[in-house]
Amino acid sequence: MKILDLQNEFRELIAQLRHEIEAASAMGQFDAHKVSENLMCGLLRELCDWSALRNLNTEQSNFPGIDLADDTHRVAIQITATADIGKVKYTLEQFVSHDLHQRYDRLIVYVLTAKQGSYSQAAIEVACAGKHQFSAGTDVWDYKELCSKAADAEPHKLQAALNHLKAYLRGVPVGLADEDIDPPLAPAESLTANLVELYFPSTLYIARLSVDLVERHGKRKPGLWRETIREFNQENDSAVPSAYVIHSGNLVSFFDLTDRDNPYKHLIESGTTEAHRPGDYWTIDEDHERVFKSLLRFSLQQRLFKERVRWENDGGEFVFLPLEDGLNQREETWQGEKKAKRTVFARRFNKKDRSKVYLQKHLSFAVEFLLFGDLWFMAITPSWFFSYGAAFKESGFSQDNLSWIKRQENNQQVMNHFRFLSAWLRTIDDEDLFSEKKLTDSFLSFGSALTLGGAPSLEESGWATLPSASEEDSENPTRMFG
Repeated sequence: MKILDLQNEFRELIAQLRHEIEAASAMGQFDAHKVSENLMCGLLRELCDWSALRNLNTEQSNFPGIDLADDTHRVAIQITATADIGKVKYTLEQFVSHDLHQRYDRLIVYVLTAKQGSYSQAAIEVACAGKHQFSAGTDVWDYKELCSKAADAEPHKLQAALNHLKAYLRGVPVGLADEDIDPPLAPAESLTANLVELYFPSTLYIARLSVDLVERHGKRKPGLWRETIREFNQENDSAVPSAYVIHSGNLVSFFDLTDRDNPYKHLIESGTTEAHRPGDYWTIDEDHERVFKSLLRFSLQQRLFKERVRWENDGGEFVFLPLEDGLNQREETWQGEKKAKRTVFARRFNKKDRSKVYLQKHLSFAVEFLLFGDLWFMAITPSWFFSYGAAFKESGFSQDNLSWIKRQENNQQVMNHFRFLSAWLRTIDDEDLFSEKKLTDSFLSFGSALTLGGAPSLEESGWATLPSASEEDSENPTRMFG
């Protein structure tokens, strides 16, 4: 039957679209995503009978929160290749913060690749803030929902959708012929970058510092503002979260500074608070982008402090501490290809005198915040930190130990450290949703690691790890680190 031929062709082409988007994402090529907005607009218009569906980004560059909308049927759609809960939360936060819930009764998040098996409805309800009803089960779509619509579509509707799909996927054949290129001898590889996508609130708050605080700071350098605030708080027997920056006489934070109970109320002038979109702030100039990156770092510092991960300013890295003082080891469970445990802190004792601590070893990592287009990523560089004493001060042998362990680790071991860290960050992100105490100041959410495809195959036999040193002495670093 003709209808079966149409359905089969649709199924093949929508699968092709999915794989092309996955490959483009892996290669860091996001132009295909923009083209897909128009492609999906035509498909959904035909298959869902949303006759007035249009691409909002053709009317206003980078329309906030949504990409497509039908004002007649009051439905809005976000098109994305990112499937994780962080993207869904961010979309919903943008949707309600711009009052789009008053204009559209339904929001659909369409994932161009494949959606997750499940999403936390609790996380979704927090993001909706009671202003919009969104169901993870019915409002997150991918190719499966589209195929279901195609299976039920009338033949003329399905034919129109197919014509639209083929026009974008096939177009006019251009480029080199097959005989003009030499195919690679080895299949291409996929590379995992040390980047995870970063999400944050859709509103940034800026308020003038109080006159008393400005007078106290006097002619001190701008870089000493946090020291001034620390002294000011000690005199007033108060403390503030670290998730703020000071710039041009203003306090900048994701905390809602219009809230009379905000933690910085004694540091700012009442009535001076302004709310801005983060993108409007970091795009002012390079200086404001630098300030915004500092805010991300201090917000991360505040978030990880709750997880007993301490910021070491001298080394510029985050360091895992034991979950409680006095514990000799800390293990974290994480999900990679399978569930595993990772030791992130260990205290080693002197072999001859077990009452004496020989060494304290911590997993650590440095971060850098990078902006690609309108997407923010956090680069993670794993490392190790070595300390002594109950205050975990850096050991005098730290650099020697670090140099030794870096010489011993191969690429796969470093990759495993990164995989653990990115998985652990997503785990605490999920756990955070169920703790009422943390909802007000857990501003950052973490996406999946960025994978890049199409890389040439490399022979890695010359990259093998160096042979291990002798293990005759039980206090040799090989035993402690291996």
